[in-house]
Amino acid sequence: MSPAPRTQHPFYMYDAITAQPQAYADTVQRLRPQIEQIAPHLAQAKRLFLLGIGTSSHAAQVGSHLFRYYGVTIPTYFVHSFDFALYGPALSPDDAVIMVSHRGAKSYGLTAIQRAKEAGAYTVLITGQGEPESVRYADVVLTTTLQDPSSAHTISYTGSQAALACLAERLGTQQREPQSFLATELPDLLRSCLQTEPQVKELAATSLHRRRIWLTGGGPSGITAQEIALKIKETSYLQAEGMPVEGLLHGPLQCVESEDIFVLIAPAGPAQKRVGELAGMIQDLGAPYLVVDDGTASALAQQAAGVISVPAVPEPFTALTCLLPLQLLAYHQALLRGTNPDSFRLEDPRFASAFKRIQL
Repeated sequence: MSPAPRTQHPFYMYDAITAQPQAYADTVQRLRPQIEQIAPHLAQAKRLFLLGIGTSSHAAQVGSHLFRYYGVTIPTYFVHSFDFALYGPALSPDDAVIMVSHRGAKSYGLTAIQRAKEAGAYTVLITGQGEPESVRYADVVLTTTLQDPSSAHTISYTGSQAALACLAERLGTQQREPQSFLATELPDLLRSCLQTEPQVKELAATSLHRRRIWLTGGGPSGITAQEIALKIKETSYLQAEGMPVEGLLHGPLQCVESEDIFVLIAPAGPAQKRVGELAGMIQDLGAPYLVVDDGTASALAQQAAGVISVPAVPEPFTALTCLLPLQLLAYHQALLRGTNPDSFRLEDPRFASAFKRIQL
């Protein structure tokens, strides 16, 4: 699935963001037959490891929530690919490893999947289109979308989540929704999330000159907070910190100033109450906050400087519904800052020189 044709927007990131609902639907429909074939192999595993780096690590973490939601009984662990490659754990042929990688070409992702293959573990690579070297170490390759046209990965993140949702749905013991949910209903809901853009543009302007942007939530929303903070850093170079709500309360909150702004991601779920408690603390500290919710955080929204509401979905899928408006927020912040959200700042000679020193 290629991004939509350009209109008035000068950067690929926007095309990729707006193409995500259809890309999700296309990925689900294409991968379901292949996943039906490989599911018996994965079901035999005694342990299942989900790996990734950067945005792909966030997708793998969302995968853990999806597996739990669908009742996958295989013990499942998220491990960052760097740690998996260099520090273990010990593996055996009874294990299965699923690596998420946009391009399948990161050096430590390659080392991680090679290590798994050499140990005899069953290996699955979730990646965009192409033939990276890591393909030869994977027993199965689940291909999601065309390669993300921007260095700020968005559509490939959604494609990875689609693949993980299909795996969870097939491996799980709990039938949660009809098959039409992943293929049709959720993509339609994601399209409605994109309709928040006019409101998001206004909020981008209000947050632009803040000292620091804090993003937080619990469960899947804690992952979304980290992912959007990464997108803001990559695209507009603003100071953004994303972390789970309880982690924020245990130390980081002490460096908050009234010149900061918070984005509270608070859809329905067990963590919503704790995020509401944080909101009161933020008010005491003199900082404003924005809310992203699904219409269920009315008390939290009353004192907010702005509210973005998205459709209600089962909590693991809020990692997409709450995500899309915040991707647009990062994009419009970059436009207002006059930065290039596609370039990874490599047009700056300092960064171009620095990144020649390493192999990602």
